[in-house]
Amino acid sequence: MIKTFVFGKLIKMYTIPSDQIDDLNTKYEKVKKDLDSFGPVLAGRLDSELQFTKILESTKIYTTLTDCISEYIERCVEYELLLQGGPLEILSCWINDMKPGEYNPPHTHHNLQGYSCVLFLKVPEFINDAKDPHKFKDGQLGFVGVDGVGTTWISPKVGEFYIFHASHQHCVMPFKTVNNGIRRTMSFNFIFKD
Repeated sequence: MIKTFVFGKLIKMYTIPSDQIDDLNTKYEKVKKDLDSFGPVLAGRLDSELQFTKILESTKIYTTLTDCISEYIERCVEYELLLQGGPLEILSCWINDMKPGEYNPPHTHHNLQGYSCVLFLKVPEFINDAKDPHKFKDGQLGFVGVDGVGTTWISPKVGEFYIFHASHQHCVMPFKTVNNGIRRTMSFNFIFKD
């Protein structure tokens, strides 16, 4: 499944097969104790943000992700948001294990150049105890409107992969869970070399 969102900037959502998500989670669990923290260069208020750049290309999911990126770039060219793209270069990749109470404040990526993405790998059962229906939902990914007014909120679902321009401001709301579950995502920044 592919969904397209256009509000001044192009955001696309792709659905990644569950067997590839399971394989990535398994690989990550095996290597995470040996990974370096990427937290010092990220905006998130969370403890576990681990560098995954060197490992990503060796995973089964890599080809699927690059296929999604190719389709995204075709749409960018179609909408005249990008004139051309050279070879793909992944600048940085990291996996976040977000615990209850942790969050990502509104931010952009990689000096506003290139593109960014987020892939949901694990989503816990959230406790949404907001009494009023207009309140934000816990653990959601938010994309701020390009005019700085309003935010589009997305409920995380395992296997959903979002691609967007690195300059698109976004955030993740804190959450509470039933059993202190982890909200796991993988993100990376990429450009196209000339």
